[in-house]
Amino acid sequence: MKPCIYRLLGILALCAATVLTASAADNDKDSLRLARQERLFGGEPVRTAVKLSAAAVVGIVNPSVEFRAHKNVTVALEGLGIFYPKGFAGIIQGPAVMAMTFVESRYYPIESFRGFFVGPNLGFSAWTLSKGIHPLYWGTYVDKYQTGYNFMAGITLGYAFTLTKHWGIEISVGGGFQAGFYEGHCSSDGSMYIGWNGSSEWLPYKAALNIVYKW
Repeated sequence: MKPCIYRLLGILALCAATVLTASAADNDKDSLRLARQERLFGGEPVRTAVKLSAAAVVGIVNPSVEFRAHKNVTVALEGLGIFYPKGFAGIIQGPAVMAMTFVESRYYPIESFRGFFVGPNLGFSAWTLSKGIHPLYWGTYVDKYQTGYNFMAGITLGYAFTLTKHWGIEISVGGGFQAGFYEGHCSSDGSMYIGWNGSSEWLPYKAALNIVYKW
């Protein structure tokens, strides 16, 4: 009987040692993960982030600022300016001048300013350009441009990559329903070919690759 008891005690001791070893390994991993998070994110939560799109290298100004409203929710304000009254590098024919602004709320499943996010957006823009530059109208409105404004409402999707405690990179796209009102002109002499007109459709209307500074 005693040998059986000794064997059972030995097996239990071996199992206990295995569990303790695995637990210690898990604790080490948790400690490393927490240390890495502390290094990247710091002790205090990020409350504000300012951003500038990589499109600035081609003269498209697209700054934005984002504020923490909750552990998983932020509110963002975004502006965009394009200033090419005579076209751009042979790609855009005719004027391409636009001022655009957005307000949006974002939900981050992990934590504000980290990882995947989704949220509604509302926007307004005023512009002088050809509708033919949009992929839905590519190749149309040759030698014509439009001057007007539009309202937008839709959804933004994106992902925020953390590089250090203060720096990151963010990619995002947004689209939804837009209603535009404009008058049309001929590129040759600026004469009006149509008075105030309107159109509305579902389409993508914004995208950005941002460099982010946060604190």
